[in-house]
Amino acid sequence: MATRSQTQKPSLAKLLKHGIDPNALSFEDVGERRTLLCLAIEEAMKLDQDLSKVELLLESRADPNRCSETGHFPLMLASRYASVKLARKLLQVRAEVNQQDTKRVSPLHTAVHQDSAQLVQLLLMHKANANAPDQIGQSPIFFAGSTTVIAALTDAKADLHHLNKKGQSALHLAAHNGRFEAVAYLTDHEFLDESVDLQDERGRSPLHLAAAQGHQRVVSRLMDVGANPRLKMHNGQTPMTLADKKDTDLALYIYTRMTGGKHATWSETMQNPMFLTLAAVLGVACFVNRMVIFDLVWDLIALRFN
Repeated sequence: MATRSQTQKPSLAKLLKHGIDPNALSFEDVGERRTLLCLAIEEAMKLDQDLSKVELLLESRADPNRCSETGHFPLMLASRYASVKLARKLLQVRAEVNQQDTKRVSPLHTAVHQDSAQLVQLLLMHKANANAPDQIGQSPIFFAGSTTVIAALTDAKADLHHLNKKGQSALHLAAHNGRFEAVAYLTDHEFLDESVDLQDERGRSPLHLAAAQGHQRVVSRLMDVGANPRLKMHNGQTPMTLADKKDTDLALYIYTRMTGGKHATWSETMQNPMFLTLAAVLGVACFVNRMVIFDLVWDLIALRFN
């Protein structure tokens, strides 16, 4: 029988001492193999936050920029787990702050998406590119949700007018995702007035996207700053018709804001969710009772001409 000392796996320190390559890949399936540094980071972040193995590998000159076969690299993992401490250690050993994965996503994109203001500030201090586009053409500000993060990106000269490959601005994505704080910040700037009704490749404005997702606070904010609720997509749909599919109350809110509750055109009245609901109820009632109605009509005609 093997003793405990014979079956116990050697520690990472012993393996490195005996000459194992600190940049070796793990024994996993081809295409899924990770560098020892990425493996140590993921274990530390998921288990106990103990970075001793990470520090040991870095002291042994593990490459802080080497990618695993999965496409992950150390600084990207630090951003994914929003670990400022780990990111600082990696940057100290010259991790490339603007390194991008296969989808051209940078650590700054990920830190912004995680809404980690402290990590965003750290990356920007190390010259992270605030306007680096991913494969869809979206810079980090497209993923911002809080005022603190957006302000940090703005101070770093982030382009608030930048459009992605779909013709959308950061305001489009903030509206779609219901990020009220981001929408409020972006619409507070006078130079963004022209972006409020900017239409993407399908003719969707930020108001269309917010209405389609049922984000009433965002819809209210956009209308407060002058977003046009009568604007039509290329297929003819308005914010109100999109909202009606998701939330009838929101559609009625848009209708009331559009018309003031009493100055509606006939076309707008025909789009009123309450009118459409009433018409549908009356239509069903007439169909179910069509024979009774038919007899009543004939009786009325007979009385008129008798």
